[in-house]
Amino acid sequence: MSGFRIPKRPRPAEGGAAPSSTPSSSSSSGPPISFSRPTDTPTGLTFQPIGSSPITTNVFKVDTRRMPNSFTRLSMETHLCGGKIEFKLSEGIVGVSGGINSTDRRHALISIFRKLIQRHPDIFGTNLHMYTFDQATTIYAVEGNFKGQNKKYEEKFERKDFTDQEWLPISKIIRRENTWFKVVLSSNGVVYSHGEKAMSEKNRQELTRLIECVTSEVLNTPDFLQYGSQTFPLTQAPVFKPDPTSEIRAGFDKGIRLLEGSGKEPEIAMTIDTKLSPFYASTSLLKFFIAKYSEFKGVGGSGQIRHQRHSGERGGRPGGRRDQQRDRSRSRSPGRGGSRSQHQEDYDPKEVLEVQTAFNNGKDENLFRRIEDAMKTLCVSPTHLDKAHNRNIIVLKLGKSASETYFDMHPGTDQQQRINVAEYFLLKYNYRLKFPNLPLVATGRVRNVSHFPMELLWIVPGQRIKSAKMSATVQSSMTGQNATLPREHIQRIQEILRNHLRFDRNPHMATFKIDVAREPIQMNASLISAPQIRFESKCTASMNPGAVSFRQKNNTKFSRPAKIGKIAVVAFDTVNTDLEKFCERLYGICQSNGIDCGGSWQHWIRLRANSNDTTRIKKEMAHWQSNGVTLFLGITPEKKPDVHDLMKYFEASLGLQTLQIHINTADCFVREKGGAQTVENVMRKLNLKCGGVNFTLEIPDRSEGKSVCSNVTYAKQKMLDNVQFIGFEMTHGSARTLFDRNQGTFDGEPTIVGCSYSLKVPTDLGGFMYLQEMNEYRLKNLDTKFCDCFNAYQKASGSLPKTIVVYRTGVGEGDYKRVQEEIQDMKKAMEKISGDKPKLIVIVVQKTSHIRIFPKEIKGTKAVEQNVRSGTMVDGQITTAGRNEFILVSQTALIGTVRPIKYTIMTNEANWSKNELIHATYFLAFGHQVSYGPPAIPHVLYGAENLAKRGRNNFLTHKRLGELNQQVQKVLTEYDGLQDEEHQKELDSVLIDNITEAVNAMAVDNKNFWA
Repeated sequence: MSGFRIPKRPRPAEGGAAPSSTPSSSSSSGPPISFSRPTDTPTGLTFQPIGSSPITTNVFKVDTRRMPNSFTRLSMETHLCGGKIEFKLSEGIVGVSGGINSTDRRHALISIFRKLIQRHPDIFGTNLHMYTFDQATTIYAVEGNFKGQNKKYEEKFERKDFTDQEWLPISKIIRRENTWFKVVLSSNGVVYSHGEKAMSEKNRQELTRLIECVTSEVLNTPDFLQYGSQTFPLTQAPVFKPDPTSEIRAGFDKGIRLLEGSGKEPEIAMTIDTKLSPFYASTSLLKFFIAKYSEFKGVGGSGQIRHQRHSGERGGRPGGRRDQQRDRSRSRSPGRGGSRSQHQEDYDPKEVLEVQTAFNNGKDENLFRRIEDAMKTLCVSPTHLDKAHNRNIIVLKLGKSASETYFDMHPGTDQQQRINVAEYFLLKYNYRLKFPNLPLVATGRVRNVSHFPMELLWIVPGQRIKSAKMSATVQSSMTGQNATLPREHIQRIQEILRNHLRFDRNPHMATFKIDVAREPIQMNASLISAPQIRFESKCTASMNPGAVSFRQKNNTKFSRPAKIGKIAVVAFDTVNTDLEKFCERLYGICQSNGIDCGGSWQHWIRLRANSNDTTRIKKEMAHWQSNGVTLFLGITPEKKPDVHDLMKYFEASLGLQTLQIHINTADCFVREKGGAQTVENVMRKLNLKCGGVNFTLEIPDRSEGKSVCSNVTYAKQKMLDNVQFIGFEMTHGSARTLFDRNQGTFDGEPTIVGCSYSLKVPTDLGGFMYLQEMNEYRLKNLDTKFCDCFNAYQKASGSLPKTIVVYRTGVGEGDYKRVQEEIQDMKKAMEKISGDKPKLIVIVVQKTSHIRIFPKEIKGTKAVEQNVRSGTMVDGQITTAGRNEFILVSQTALIGTVRPIKYTIMTNEANWSKNELIHATYFLAFGHQVSYGPPAIPHVLYGAENLAKRGRNNFLTHKRLGELNQQVQKVLTEYDGLQDEEHQKELDSVLIDNITEAVNAMAVDNKNFWA
């Protein structure tokens, strides 16, 4: 088309028309979110700091003083059209973590946006730098440049409108030749940078978004992979390759945030943080397959690349049997027509034949099921098809082999014949499969499934490995030798500013007149005191002020030693430990710690077993549980064997505590000398698992020779007595559907909620985990789960708590409204209490905040020397405007750069001062009973995190043992009426409740069973 067409029938904007003079908010309608604001008077602080520390940050001030007064906001809705298909191209882009598909969509939208500007200089002018695009639906224009007024325009774009270079990113998202795009453009608001209008909450949020877009314009090229606020330069080589199929890439996170300011003008800052992330290497899927076989088999694997292939040589993209009609020639060889040889080997054929034999033998079904899980959702490209359009496919599952999979070719015609997939590729592509007996890769849906030979698939580069699919090797590669110390961390930030963000030569920033400071914000942080640690009676632990850790004094007993009946000790597989000597030594060490072991160790159970004998393990555990055994202790030849997950699964379903240790750890007990620290660590866990408490926390009056609290009794009564602390943590699955009705399979992973709570004393913990529907980010079932917490407190202490302090993690910047809804659910749960209701405090915890703090002067070469010390706290200057936040470092860094934790006070019915909340939060980090140094977060959150992880492992074990499929079929039979699409959510909910009940059938109450 030569010009815009004004639609005859105007369409209302989604959710109502946007105002023309004020920006809209991306959040849903409703009352504004309020944040609790406790106050402290300078002379009325409960606690005094023990010092201060000059720090520098990774926060850079953004100067908006030269910016134009206002900017026009435009809505650009882009629809992909073709045949009967029409959908918004922006759907699935905004607010997601990213992936190869959304990255391709962003680049396509950028190309369409630029063509739109170029085509209509009468409306947009000729300077592209006057506009910035969020790569989804919103354009911001410098005031006075957009001439389209308030009209709504519609434009059509086709292939002929673009050059080959412009069309390239678009071709990656289309699958049909007749695809075209409909763009609907309208002006829908104004964003202000100065004056009274600029200070409204909605405008300030919109202004930060505008600045985020402008400062990211230089990154909107194929040279960068972008995932939300994170960017990874492709021009840089991977920093490390943990194994043949993965690579660790260095990148950065850039965020724009509002700061607490004077209130006259918006105060805005930019945070820059370095980032390491694991990616799938661009290899053949066959190489990935054999590498996973070696990994799960525990035999390693060569990992040698016989013919190295550059990622830029990637060839064609997918098709399948759906493309039969478009075949140009039966004699066409898949080795022709590409920019490279399309079937180069990067694997060892001998290894492939070995795996193929194992697959055909059918002896390792569980192993191949694990490989299938590792491959699911991978985006791969068929190398035998042309790349004119997007041919990428998503791995759905593994099927039968090519020689076993038959289908009708040319059905319903005179040429119909039944052939297998191997014959089809020979007939269709003149290609003889090298490994016809390997499983095929299935993609699509149940009624339209395509099958591809693994040897013709290549992993598309740019795919991040999600945490649930990281191998132990990849996880360890993210830390250790690859962790950067503060001095290097700061240097990398400066390199990012100079080489990638290029503020000195950024034309968009120059046009929008945005200036970013070259030096980060510097300030003084407070140093706060650790709590006092008490073991038995009046025996306190001395605190190491440097690392802020403590040790249990010699011959000191636990605060509350456990009472133990019998212990069942099992040596698995090749373990040859002297079990009698081990039991004798363990018994003696238990007694020295005050643990009551009842009779003699000779009454303990000692046996040897095969770790693969699931039936026997379950039978023995059930027998022990009903015959006075308190703990099942398994000794294994591997540090993290499969039997560990099996023990933990039966621990929750049968109700018997378990503890797994490595053979080297067991030998530390048997030896007369050495290994004291290892033995001590085991005893800390053992006492907790059997119902004991290692130590308690107390309010300090002095620390490091300085006064901390002048009224310890008052602080103790307010902050520790009759107070329950609760932590909630979530883990989420990565699959797109939970239960696939068509396939009849439970492929997804549900959301797992871990909850840990304190009892009579803050360090005595209980907890549980439960499942929710997949990717459900709001805490559900709080009407019962929250009651379970304070009812357990009442049972343990004889009364309800007067104050409940909840720490909630797993919440992003835009999730505060959801938390407010959860708070209302908690209050409704407390309405069931007769008499006085507990006062509620809720604090949101951001473990992955990208704010970093460093000593202003960095000295030394070790992590503990270069990092800020435990107890470093920031309140103000770099905290977010409109929120009641503080930033706290609890842990002592032993490797890399410490990550501060950001806390946001959401509600504070008990009227604790901010000073008290900060100190309570730091004190609770010391409540972790196994490590005698504080982790990064309060102990109830640490426990909740472990419970969520344990819940996920138990769910996967439940699935691996075949229990899940039986349970699903039982539910489907009982709830036959819920199997249509209309009742999908209701069916998911029923399945989730049933699985939770089965997995937690006998979970031990009020004990640290997850330790």
